[in-house]
Amino acid sequence: MRSWLRATAADVLDRCTSCGKCFETCPMTPYGASLPGADSTQVVGGILDLLRGKAGNTEALDWVKVCSHSGRCAAVCPEGIDAMVMVRVAHMAACGSIDGPTQINGREDTQFFRRINAFARLQMTDAEIAAWHD
Repeated sequence: MRSWLRATAADVLDRCTSCGKCFETCPMTPYGASLPGADSTQVVGGILDLLRGKAGNTEALDWVKVCSHSGRCAAVCPEGIDAMVMVRVAHMAACGSIDGPTQINGREDTQFFRRINAFARLQMTDAEIAAWHD
């Protein structure tokens, strides 16, 4: 699982231009404490920092916390990046699940592990999931 997460992060880092269109179309931005009026390019820059295993900015951490998986972000990316996956992987990175510092506590989110399992089912075959749980 970690190798897939790292490969996904590397792909996003290679292709993302930090244009911010994904953030601008997100229906959840009004619900993050620091997100209304935030500079979309800086928020996405913070997401990319998380994917690099570095500390994300406050706005990026707020965005990963409020993401509802609407998928609207994926449809607007001019680079063809599935931004919903980008934000989910950044959330896992912020929880310290990949590499880098733990910046948010996944235990504060009672649905966190349910989301991980749902996310895995979207990306992995049954055989891969069985191997992951071993």
